[in-house]
Amino acid sequence: MKKYLIGAVAMMLVSGAASAQNLVKNGGFEATTLKSSQQFTTQVTDWTNAATAGYTGFGYNFLVTPNSADSTGFRSLGNNLDYIYGPQGKARPGYPAGSNFSANGFTGTSPTGGNFILADGDTNFHGAISQTIGGLTAGNTYTVTFDWAGTTWFTTPGETTQRFDVSLGNIVKQTETLVTPAKGFSGWKQASLDFVAGGTSQTLSFLAQGTPNGLPPSLLLDNVSLTAAVPEPGTWMTMMLGFGVVGAAMRRRKTATPQLV
Repeated sequence: MKKYLIGAVAMMLVSGAASAQNLVKNGGFEATTLKSSQQFTTQVTDWTNAATAGYTGFGYNFLVTPNSADSTGFRSLGNNLDYIYGPQGKARPGYPAGSNFSANGFTGTSPTGGNFILADGDTNFHGAISQTIGGLTAGNTYTVTFDWAGTTWFTTPGETTQRFDVSLGNIVKQTETLVTPAKGFSGWKQASLDFVAGGTSQTLSFLAQGTPNGLPPSLLLDNVSLTAAVPEPGTWMTMMLGFGVVGAAMRRRKTATPQLV
């Protein structure tokens, strides 16, 4: 019986690993036709930036290449060049008393050393970035994981708050709300949210939310994945041990000596 239980657990572990395929395409934002840090529309492969009634007609979301956000900056569709605070900052033209230098721990890259998304949470500028996910099973639970961080835009004089509203189909969930001090950086964090699929194909989206308006409360995003939720190995083992107890009881019952009447 023991060897059968171990074999069954092993098979379930293999099955769980196989089902953990990432259904998100280009979750690290490395596939893009952009050569520098810019606000994007559809130039980030498999992702779409929402059209809005805002300043540039699209969400103020930027594809940021490594080591540029606090040094060479990122450019909008309206041709504005902006920066965040970080160790590579320096005094900027037009701001002789100001600088975007801050020893706030910003590394210049995503946790894996590559591109990432910078999203403005100001409600006058924000818009969702999204991707249509196929291969889902309606009624099944899926886990969305991603790396994210709060950061501060150049010229922002005070603290800001930031969070992501993440949706799969019609279900919307929120991350915690970060409070980022002036010239600060929260450090990269990992979030994990579970969703029940409402169909075989649904839209996964990320919308930055923040305060105060007028002083860009910005978020960073990278390493997005969506996988089928599976029980933890400990849960499987508990289940199999339970089955073993039931099986042993049934075997004892079957082999018990009949009582004479």
